[in-house]
Amino acid sequence: MSQDEGKQLSPIFISLIPNLMEGEGHIIPYHKEVNKAIKKLGWQHKVIVPVNNKVDNLPTGWDEGLSNNNLEKEGNLVIKLFRINESVNLAKTIANYLKHKVINNSDDSIILLERFIHLQLFALYLALLWVPTDNLSVWLLYRLDTHKDNTRGIYKLLNFLIKKRIKSGRFKLLTDSDRLSESLSNYFETSVTVMPIPHTDISHCSIKSQDKSKIICWWPGSPREEKGWTIIKKIAHYSGDNTRNIRLVCAETSQVTAVNNGVELTLVDNYLNREKYYHWLGRTQVILLPYNYPAYEGRTSGIFTESIMAGKTPLVTENTWMASELLKHNLGELVINWEDEKQVFDMIRQVINSDIIQEKISKMQYNYQEFHSVDNYASLMKKIYSEMIVKNDV
Repeated sequence: MSQDEGKQLSPIFISLIPNLMEGEGHIIPYHKEVNKAIKKLGWQHKVIVPVNNKVDNLPTGWDEGLSNNNLEKEGNLVIKLFRINESVNLAKTIANYLKHKVINNSDDSIILLERFIHLQLFALYLALLWVPTDNLSVWLLYRLDTHKDNTRGIYKLLNFLIKKRIKSGRFKLLTDSDRLSESLSNYFETSVTVMPIPHTDISHCSIKSQDKSKIICWWPGSPREEKGWTIIKKIAHYSGDNTRNIRLVCAETSQVTAVNNGVELTLVDNYLNREKYYHWLGRTQVILLPYNYPAYEGRTSGIFTESIMAGKTPLVTENTWMASELLKHNLGELVINWEDEKQVFDMIRQVINSDIIQEKISKMQYNYQEFHSVDNYASLMKKIYSEMIVKNDV
């Protein structure tokens, strides 16, 4: 078989992951679902991650080859300037991987970078300078309000440089938020495609029969101020008759403490594996998401999406992406004032006991299951790729 005959007719899709965050967050579940979508399309999927990434049980077939410098650490200006050298090291490992594992193995390749800062994006640009790019495409998925960041000009410049480095029509911007799509499109002066949030398969989640005599409210995830840490502490310290038979579940590192005549408190591991995560998602009736505005004005939440997919009741902050999603489905009752602890507990009881609200959640659940699915993710990938190929053939 000749080298040309050995090349694949379908593209190689490369998930480029500069930071695995030691296994926390959306990254691993997200790319496992991306893999399912790619298999449906009959494409090849390669995942490249840092060496020495401190992740146990890395998914089979994922390649460890990127440099392991943490470009996202906090630091002063001098420290951050020295990180340019670390960006160069990352670029070298990206280029090395593309040369030896991708470029000679396919007539077409797509690089997806879906969680990144400017230093990692700079590394990708450098890597593209060191490899042939005739058959390379780059898809960048923006998750944050980058257009408001102090470094927004750097992202805009790097987008421009990467777009110039590869063939016309092969550079695509993506996001998972319609709010971000609009604002980023305006800032970057190009279209930004909204993708589904695919890591929402709750088929593993055993949805327990809900005993309304005990209302379980869960604040999922690691404690962070932008996710309402102070608010949760205040809620736990509230005492009143309306807290009766309500259990608050949150991470043990949250340092939340309960009071007499207040909620029953259950502390769980700071990092839950998927099995434990699904366990609590199944048992919970109310998902507490007092996420900060403006941090989550356009930014999405996988936890919110999964809660809807599982038919749970989320309570959210006004003006956030979650609030806008609920308002689309006439669920403004779930957008609450977190500053009044008494009102929070009154609302918990009200929404759980409202058949009208639960019926509206069921309708939203159906719509979410249609859009935020692996099948729809695969369909949109195919559409983007097909349009890209057509433009290149013109």
